Amino acid sequence: MQIRINEQSVYHNGISVPLTYHEFFTLLYLASHPSWVLSKEQIYETVWKAAPEHCGAAVANVVYSLRRKIGDGYIETVVGSGYRFVGAGE
Repeated sequence: MQIRINEQSVYHNGISVPLTYHEFFTLLYLASHPSWVLSKEQIYETVWKAAPEHCGAAVANVVYSLRRKIGDGYIETVVGSGYRFVGAGE
């Protein structure tokens, strides 16, 4: 997988993957901190730039959508803590 920051685009196996604003910046935030476990609140504050008490299911839905688009092997769920970018791919 290749993340092109200037183009705000992601390529998986050489094919452009269309992502929403929140999907792209969630992936970029996670990928910028490899192996860190980032909570839904941290992701929401950074990407949505809003108070984390309103994060609800928004982050979980974006991560789910990312996994469908780029594959399961890039983002790991750490139960009770948050998400971690592992970048291994499938």
